[in-house]
Amino acid sequence: MGYKSITEIQEETKTWDFIDALPEQVGQFTKKRVGTIDGQILTICRYEAPALRASLDITYSSETFDYILVHTMGMNSYRDIRFIYKEKDIFTQKVKGYLPGILDCMEHPTKVNLGEMVEEKGILTWDYGNNLPEKIGPFELYIKPANAIEHINGSIIMIDYSNFARKDQLIIMYNRLRDEFFGEVKINSVFHASMDFDSKNLKQLEQKLKEHLEPTLKWVDTTDHTI
Repeated sequence: MGYKSITEIQEETKTWDFIDALPEQVGQFTKKRVGTIDGQILTICRYEAPALRASLDITYSSETFDYILVHTMGMNSYRDIRFIYKEKDIFTQKVKGYLPGILDCMEHPTKVNLGEMVEEKGILTWDYGNNLPEKIGPFELYIKPANAIEHINGSIIMIDYSNFARKDQLIIMYNRLRDEFFGEVKINSVFHASMDFDSKNLKQLEQKLKEHLEPTLKWVDTTDHTI
């Protein structure tokens, strides 16, 4: 079976009835037609909420020939595996039914059920994590445990310190599959591994945050940003 080129898909979606029929506004999110190609990705439409630093993209990938829904919260983006379809009509049907609820959960992350393991760990109600400084140097506390969000590969993001101007970030995640806490760093959008926050429980993580949080953010801010 042959697939249409990405430029053909681009032309088709300029007048896609499905996009026209979607609501113009859902909560703080506003619909915007995009229609641009970046490499193998066509971004067809975007719901964006600048005040939340959040967006939801309706895209097409010429690499896998799929229509895909992409979540972005701050500097964190992932493909929603529930909405990846080669069949345009099935993608349309699924997204049409679920899109308002998805946007509502992005605006109000506490509405999302992150599962029993997250609840049993006490992550969402973790006092220390929920009382971290709102700012450390140029870094803003974008996500704290009470507002943890779903991510990829069984992980949730529970702490996010970001310097949006420089595209620097430190995130602390909990992975349900490995039952462990860990950190990742971005310097000018480039990932760097960090083992300084590897922990098996919140008590260990609290100690490691006390030891490494501020030094790590200072290192990220002062290190070479040349890509």
